[in-house]
Amino acid sequence: MTLRQQLTAAACTAALLLTGCAGENRLSSSATADPVVTGSVNPQPSIRATAEAANAWREKPQSVRRAVTYARLLDAGGNKAAVIKVLETTLTHNPDDAKLVAYLGKELVLSGRPDAGIKQLNKAIAAGENNWKVYSALGSAYDQSGQHGRAREAYQRALVEQPKKVSIHNNIGMSYILEGNLKQAETSLRAAQRLPEGEFNQTLRQNLALSVGLQGRFKEASEIASRDLPPDQVEQNLAFLKRMLNQKNTWQQMQAAS
Repeated sequence: MTLRQQLTAAACTAALLLTGCAGENRLSSSATADPVVTGSVNPQPSIRATAEAANAWREKPQSVRRAVTYARLLDAGGNKAAVIKVLETTLTHNPDDAKLVAYLGKELVLSGRPDAGIKQLNKAIAAGENNWKVYSALGSAYDQSGQHGRAREAYQRALVEQPKKVSIHNNIGMSYILEGNLKQAETSLRAAQRLPEGEFNQTLRQNLALSVGLQGRFKEASEIASRDLPPDQVEQNLAFLKRMLNQKNTWQQMQAAS
């Protein structure tokens, strides 16, 4: 991942065990996994499977099971707008289904609609769907909307259930980066590296390099980044970072990157 992509990811959301937000990066799968249905979905579902799921849902749009099946296939195909429409429609028939509310909230966050996502996720939490995945998604939504203090409060609630979850600790570090508190970001990310899975987490290590580089310690950042990236990529990242730091609106650029 280039540094430009890394900053875009940070501005999208602080949850950076990534696969794509706004077409490039997204919330970690652990933070956004559908709480209603488990199991994997073909990343490229067949047209037939999607059509069958669509027909089944249209026959019974009040069915949560059918809605989730169809939504997951649409999601795998990258059709976020359709996913949200399906979930919203079924939710009108099941307004008190906390799991469905949480699912919708997460999808709204992934679609770059943090304020709407915050509303739904808080509603789900109030209704009892308050597991760490929901709190992690809520934290990401708050980070997207620039409410970094609230984001970290949500991440801390997630840590109550999963105190050693690297992705949550990573979120906290990235939240501090977005806020411009680089020393605390570095402290948080280094602490995360000491967790059982932290030492081997490439994303965590690259985010640590980012926090160090943003403080102007380019040689140290290069050494950290070089553990995972080829020399030309490291050089490219550092060049971009230096250019960005030479400008006065560094943090505004990061916030606007998405």
